[in-house]
Amino acid sequence: MLKFIVEGESNPAYVTQRINQFICQYRQKLQELTVEEFELSVQSLISVKQEKLKSIDEEFSQLWGPITSDKYKFDKGNENMEHLKQLSKDDLLVFWDKYVNEDTAHGYTRLDMQMSSAKIWEPTAEEFEMYPGTVIALYGSLRSEGHTGLSIADVQSFVSSADASSSIESLLAELSKLFVTKQVPSVPSKVTDVTNTAVVDVEGPRVIFESSSKIATALQMAISSANKAPKFVTLSKTNFANIDMKQSPEGIWLINDYKRFQQTQALHGISVPSRKLVPLIAESALVDNN
Repeated sequence: MLKFIVEGESNPAYVTQRINQFICQYRQKLQELTVEEFELSVQSLISVKQEKLKSIDEEFSQLWGPITSDKYKFDKGNENMEHLKQLSKDDLLVFWDKYVNEDTAHGYTRLDMQMSSAKIWEPTAEEFEMYPGTVIALYGSLRSEGHTGLSIADVQSFVSSADASSSIESLLAELSKLFVTKQVPSVPSKVTDVTNTAVVDVEGPRVIFESSSKIATALQMAISSANKAPKFVTLSKTNFANIDMKQSPEGIWLINDYKRFQQTQALHGISVPSRKLVPLIAESALVDNN
């Protein structure tokens, strides 16, 4: 399991899209690693795992894991280090494509847990169902920067009609022009392209979107994914409205009321092994003796 924990002031949709972008781009970084760099990274990880436990809590966690998993492999750490010593860069790339890269991993599954402040804009369940995640991320980024003149429908329309071959500076200038037009429809606007900056000069508001800003990143992600097919599960024909579940255009499920969802699941007992508590090493000894 690969886990990302991200904290910040950005809206959750934007953070999710940035994680997607990181996973997509990191494969290229793995590919570009030299053999020496890869071996150094592996050796560093082995050194970390060989460090002595610093507290009784760490020792408890290390021993309790094998018990709750019902495997009793208390020497798993040493076994993992032996596997690490045999690991190659090609092995890592194969693993990445099989389990992490959503474009190639057939059994790709993912769970996003999002918690946000009441100060951060969040889409309604209906907006989540109607608009792609990249559009929601872009709209949320605009709102977080104080640009509230556009509706989410305006942003969706802009992304759908934008020319993906245009430079980010040109796209930002067009977005700025749309923003000003919506605010002051009767005033003619003049758009000026400046290196690394899109500036709109009008007889009224002045809007500046820098190409290094969060808005530029969100816009770039939205434009690049506008013409791509969904990468996730096929859209379901089942209606889960009775438990307040919605599905996005990409096929992602939103569980809006986790308590109601939890009530629909089969009940499970506590996490206690159901078979006889016999350590794995003892089982092996019994088999050898027989």
